[in-house]
Amino acid sequence: MRCADVCLEMHSAPHQWWLGYEWQHTTEQIEPSLKNETSTFESPPKHEHRFVFAELPERVAIKPALADRPVVCRPDVSVSLLPFQEVTLFVCLPLWLKIASTSSEQTLLDIPTVKVCDSWFGPNTREGVLSYASQVSEQLDVKPIANNKARAAIEVRIQNQSDQMLTLDKISVPAPNLSLYVDKQGQFWTQRITLVRRNLDDAILSLDDVISGGLPLSALELVCAAREDIGRSKITKAISALFG
Repeated sequence: MRCADVCLEMHSAPHQWWLGYEWQHTTEQIEPSLKNETSTFESPPKHEHRFVFAELPERVAIKPALADRPVVCRPDVSVSLLPFQEVTLFVCLPLWLKIASTSSEQTLLDIPTVKVCDSWFGPNTREGVLSYASQVSEQLDVKPIANNKARAAIEVRIQNQSDQMLTLDKISVPAPNLSLYVDKQGQFWTQRITLVRRNLDDAILSLDDVISGGLPLSALELVCAAREDIGRSKITKAISALFG
């Protein structure tokens, strides 16, 4: 099967499932529908896993999800927000595939549909958090994201309540705290987040009660709940933890 850039092959055998996957060089990021491929890998895939069972599950389930770590997003050109100003940006987050046993709902594989790399996000090597940085440029723009069904669109509202200019070279998006929705056209969405810079040292992160783009919940289907639910909590973080 093929979904966006990842090619996945699965086989069942007595008491085991075999799963192999790798990311392809030819991208299909705009239309990532899961589809069967007639050809197999020309050589063994780069990533292989075997899962053994006392009693083999007849089926496995595949569903999209968001990343299990924050995703670092960068604009093509640096953005600066003047003091006491507010801006709304739109970001595309890469999707993951969660492959689980239907008998126990145990996750077997949890892999991105596009190739990502590990990234450390913080002021130094001791403070920060392990994140993801996609090898494909994250769209960070004032225009709504459209026609990219391999990614989830998120609206990021940023308020600069300090008397200093705020430079947005990069933003850490809390993907594990976001739920994933899909509309009738197959576009994925998450809740809107708000980042409020109060002073030179810290900012407040909150998950809003509205869906990005102002879409009504009645027009959406919940695909995957947040991996880490923080509810309506507001989290105070260092400026460097959110804006680099």
